[in-house]
Formats: sequence, C-alpha cells, structure tokens
Amino acid sequence: MEIRAHKPSDIPEISRLFFNTIRRINSRDYTQAQVQARAPTIYNNEYWSRRFLKRQVVVAEFKGKIVGFTEYEPSGHVDCFYVHHEHQRLGIGKVLLQWIETELQKQNVHRLYAEVSVTARAFFESRGFTDLSV
Repeated sequence: MEIRAHKPSDIPEISRLFFNTIRRINSRDYTQAQVQARAPTIYNNEYWSRRFLKRQVVVAEFKGKIVGFTEYEPSGHVDCFYVHHEHQRLGIGKVLLQWIETELQKQNVHRLYAEVSVTARAFFESRGFTDLSV
C-alpha cells in the first residue's frame, strides 16, 4: 500500500469512496435522513477541488485503487477520514493516521484533533484521541 499526496485526477475516485462509505458503512450508525444530508450525491470535482485548497490531502492506494483518504490541516486538525467500504478493518486507517502524525511531527506539530462520526469514534479512541466531538 502506498500513501501519497492526492492528485487532481484522484478526485472522482475520492468522491465515490466518500459517498459509498457513508452510504454503506456510516449508515449503520445514522438515520437515513442523516446519511442523505451528509452524502446526498456524489459530489463533483469542483466541490472537492475547492475543499482541498485549504487542506493537505493524502490517499492510500493499493493495486492502483484508492482505498482510503484523509484531509488534515497544518494545525493538526484531521478531517474527512475515510476508508473504502470494501476495505474496512485492514489497517488502512492506522497507516493513514501514522503518515499524518509523521508529517506533522516534522513540522513540530504534536497535537492531532478531530470531530468524528459515531462510526469513527472507536477507531480514533483506539489511536489515543481524547475529547472527540461527534
């Protein structure tokens, strides 16, 4: 598995990953209305391109397929942390988070924080996050 900075050509795959993970994984913890509000459609490239301007975005790629992605800010704020719905519980999230930790430590940032979904809460707690907003 390779962790790398995203490329603009990754955006359609990232958008589908986001949509499908919310619809197929997060839907176990949220009402249909909440799921529909968070992922009403597969967002277009312009949506993601604007969003990514303010964040660092990395992807986990395995055999040419994006199996996870995350956004983070130089402050240590981790946002939009998703693993492909067909690749859950394989260590992809752990590797993505370790990559962010290493990169931010190089910049002398030693505190990571996130507002996470109910679905992601146990993962982040297992990685040492405390005081998680849901």
